[in-house]
Amino acid sequence: MKRWLTTLLLALAVAAAVGTVFWRHILPRWQVSDIYRRYEHVDGIAASYIHNYPVNDTITLFVTLLEATTDSGWALLVRDFEIDELSPMLRMLIDRGENMVFSRLIPKSRPSASAENDVLAYSYTTRTVSIFHISNDEEKHAVLFHNLDKSTNRDK
Repeated sequence: MKRWLTTLLLALAVAAAVGTVFWRHILPRWQVSDIYRRYEHVDGIAASYIHNYPVNDTITLFVTLLEATTDSGWALLVRDFEIDELSPMLRMLIDRGENMVFSRLIPKSRPSASAENDVLAYSYTTRTVSIFHISNDEEKHAVLFHNLDKSTNRDK
């Protein structure tokens, strides 16, 4: 009986430790973006909300990442975020293996936010849409340069 009690207490201690580690990575619903909440249960789209994504050596941001897992999921993201059709020249570059990341400013989903826009970035190659939640011009410029670097440097 003593052996069972010891095993049970040890199992509970391990479960509590594992639960504590995972709990730190689970965010309350009010701490994620509206865009994440909109797509978190949509079929064909894997939604993630990333805290402290390193944009450069000094700036980390919250980012909503939407990855199409099906053709219909990508079609929905293209429609919802008004992603343009590729020109023949860009299609040729992507077909040759270039991973081009396109960026533009979009209105924030929160009217009370301190900056007027967020940065939308998308890739046809990876079929992803990322929304960088920025709060000032320094963050905006860092994200735009980060995305440009991702497009031009294939080793990353």
